[in-house]
Amino acid sequence: MTQYDKASDLKKMNEDAMFEYIQETPAVLQGLLDHRKEYTKEFVDNFVKNKYEKVILIGSGTSYHGSLSTRAFMERTLQIPVDANYPLLYMNFTSVFDRKTIVIGTSQGGESKSTIHGLEYSKKHGCYTVSLTEQGAESKLAQYSDMALKLNCGEKELAGPKTKGYQATMLNLILLALETGLAMGTIDEDYYNSVIERIQKTINNLQNVIDASVDWYNRNRDEFVIGKRMIVVGYDNNYGNVLEGRLKIEEAVRYGIEGYELEEFFHGIYHSIDEGVHIVYLAQDGNSKERAIKLRNFMHDYTPHEFMIGNLHSDNPQDLSIEFVDDKEFCIFEYIIPLQILAFFCSKDLGINANIPKIVNFHYLMGSK
Repeated sequence: MTQYDKASDLKKMNEDAMFEYIQETPAVLQGLLDHRKEYTKEFVDNFVKNKYEKVILIGSGTSYHGSLSTRAFMERTLQIPVDANYPLLYMNFTSVFDRKTIVIGTSQGGESKSTIHGLEYSKKHGCYTVSLTEQGAESKLAQYSDMALKLNCGEKELAGPKTKGYQATMLNLILLALETGLAMGTIDEDYYNSVIERIQKTINNLQNVIDASVDWYNRNRDEFVIGKRMIVVGYDNNYGNVLEGRLKIEEAVRYGIEGYELEEFFHGIYHSIDEGVHIVYLAQDGNSKERAIKLRNFMHDYTPHEFMIGNLHSDNPQDLSIEFVDDKEFCIFEYIIPLQILAFFCSKDLGINANIPKIVNFHYLMGSK
């Protein structure tokens, strides 16, 4: 058990810890980018030596969402199949293996039993296994992996709903693929440098996104605090953010939050919308943006509580309309922040200390950690 496993200890934590970790995110990502060669070297050297032909990413909750958000970039960069799945679904649905497969299990705290079982299953089938955790080689998960990597996300994240660890997970996976792709020759130096510049540009804008997100929440506080059902809608690689945002808000405000891919929303969800439903749309630039705006305008006849996030050139106070970098692949680092901000401030305004779990010893009782 950690020092914050007891309710009495949790109450002593700074109630603003979650927000402080959100504010640390730009510095955490900058540190990862600056030290990328050092942090990825062991992985890259092993990959070049063994020339793996498939990557499987496993993890639960936030770790899975981070894997899902980066899977496509990793696949394009490495030019081999990359899958992302929950550990138990992976074990249930995957039965054909190749010894040229590398499995990366992510668990920020390093104690997820389902991810441990997933790595054990992988080793049993001859796969090379990697753990990615806050503690690196000191984590429980490391005992079940051939290689133990650290998230390098700064001071241990002790707040209830995790925030900076999500973005750190995504950037770690991106950098592992990027450095490996350069070493393997699947990308060239010019492309590599352009990606680094794009990531840097996104990191440079994150403090602007944090500040604007706080203003956006404050403008709409009275609407957010009366919510009893909220839906997050998004598309493309922001779908991972839809799932992660849903989880963060649900962990913090403690009522049912739903998350849907844009087109999936059209398949029956609209039937359940009434004036009590709050809908948050992630509308990054791309082919689906106009469709998202069309849906928002249509659904406004059924609920007045609609909030859109993106480069919108909108003066609607419900919208978070600012200059996002909106990089096609790296907007994932920007668009999660408003949902993290919403989770923290709404829970605080509802009188909930998100650091204190509703059931403090849940994982112990359920045997999940």
